[in-house]
Amino acid sequence: MSQANAKLNAFPVFMRVEGEAVAIVGGGEAALAKARLVGQSSAALRIIAQTAEAELLSFIAATGAVHVAAAYEAAHLEGAAMVFAASGDEALDRRVAEDARRLSIPVNAVDRPELCDFFTPALVNRAPVAIAIGTEGAGPVLAQMLRGRIDRMLSPSLGALATLAASFRGAAERLPKGTGRRRFWRDFFAGAPARAVEAGELSRAHDAAVELL
Repeated sequence: MSQANAKLNAFPVFMRVEGEAVAIVGGGEAALAKARLVGQSSAALRIIAQTAEAELLSFIAATGAVHVAAAYEAAHLEGAAMVFAASGDEALDRRVAEDARRLSIPVNAVDRPELCDFFTPALVNRAPVAIAIGTEGAGPVLAQMLRGRIDRMLSPSLGALATLAASFRGAAERLPKGTGRRRFWRDFFAGAPARAVEAGELSRAHDAAVELL
């Protein structure tokens, strides 16, 4: 099979997590890394760690994450939308993965791809725009390198532009289907509205978009 037709073993999706609990088992560096990653979303973080390193405790205090300061039990996972086994203890991480599956909760075990139902990507965050780069756990360093390149390519204002675009979706749908609508969006994303957003002038960007209608 050619590289162009190679099949993915993990299918990339974006999962809704707003208001959903995400459980992270572990109190060290790996748990902190996952907490920071998931903390870029609107999920409700639940960190299960009888003892946690100072930096993780600071993160918990700063973000309002729930800290379950107790020895791990399967009941701590109940109600979670996803689980991360990030203790660094192979036996415990395996137990967490088994418990999560028994509860029908998808689980990721740090540095143990054989225990993973899903893999976490390297993330470029321009909320609500997100670009996720994955390697199915084969090359995390490669994923981070690609993330860095893409991050440098994209304007910090991309999220604001996408948010403005969402506010014009209804108005754009009233335009004739086909050429007229495509022209609006082309000029929106490549014309005056985009330039105004890039300059930090959101009011002018809005007015420029109105003029395109």
